[in-house]
Amino acid sequence: MNTIHPGESLNPPPAVIVQLLERVVSEQWPSGPEHFASYFTRLGCTLCARLEPDEQASLGVTRGQFIVPGSAVENASWSALSDELFNLSFFAYAGAWKSSPADVNAGYDAIRAGIAAAFGPSPDERTDQGGNRSAVWFSHGTTIELYAHVTEAPVLQAGASHQERTARFQGLLEQRPDQPKY
Repeated sequence: MNTIHPGESLNPPPAVIVQLLERVVSEQWPSGPEHFASYFTRLGCTLCARLEPDEQASLGVTRGQFIVPGSAVENASWSALSDELFNLSFFAYAGAWKSSPADVNAGYDAIRAGIAAAFGPSPDERTDQGGNRSAVWFSHGTTIELYAHVTEAPVLQAGASHQERTARFQGLLEQRPDQPKY
């Protein structure tokens, strides 16, 4: 009898996500939308059209999507502030691909190990009471975040952000009068 272990047939293979994040760190974040398409091409991705403006458009934020060809990465999106790309985010191993918490955890473990091999150990790893996990890395002005959401609708979330531009975005959010103050 052939037994399939969790994570054996993950799409995309964890190495694809690790390689994408390595390319993000090694590439210069683009300024100016005229440079976005070539940036995504260098990442091995395809830039899609911008999304309709949302409530953050008044801050100078534009958003769009991208595709990771040949893989089941879902909801891959980008954000730019004043036409400077500052965030990439995507999901993998979602329920639509018949994943389970075991698949998400297997993917998380493999991706976490690959990122740690490339950038060193995470300075901040957490697991909550429900088994959801997270880790973060900082390298060359880029923050890499990895999440295993396993308690509801299992999915792996990964993202990368330009540290300085993200801090500027956060500052603008904090200045909004409608933002809750914690």
